[in-house]
Amino acid sequence: MNWSELVTIAATFIVSLGGGGAIVFGLSNWIGRILADRYVEKLKHEIQQEIESYKTKLKKSEFLFQKEFEAASQFISLRRGLLPKYRVCDMDLEDAYEDFAVKLDLVEKELNRYMATHGTALKQQPLDRLAGAIAEAASGKFEVSRDGVSTQGLNTAGKVIKELEGIEKELREAVWSQSST
Repeated sequence: MNWSELVTIAATFIVSLGGGGAIVFGLSNWIGRILADRYVEKLKHEIQQEIESYKTKLKKSEFLFQKEFEAASQFISLRRGLLPKYRVCDMDLEDAYEDFAVKLDLVEKELNRYMATHGTALKQQPLDRLAGAIAEAASGKFEVSRDGVSTQGLNTAGKVIKELEGIEKELREAVWSQSST
């Protein structure tokens, strides 16, 4: 074997190794791309599912906020309609309580109607307070007779008015607490 044959065999060997390396490199690059594409698609799918989940939660949150807002607005309107009206120039608090006590039966009915309509949109604390106001109105209506309103009836009217004021405040706070400002 001469020197030129040896160089030819060595060159052939080196080229065949390099060609094999190129094939192995190309094959591993192709397989790596396939695996990377699959991983990227899996991540895209997971992210898409999370986005859809957040969209659903946002829609539910918007819906509940709308219902809470409607419930608060309706309560404010109801409360304003139930409050005694200024009817004489020297009307005092006792006169207002008496006017309110006379219509405690109506107050009970209206508050029950409100609770039936908006009860699911209210948080637990205002709902409990509303139930308490209804119970007070229900018991207070028996303190009204043709002769007038008893002292207990006046006290009950005052309690209900104050409770309705507190409920309104809580409902307003619940709505405003959801703003992002």
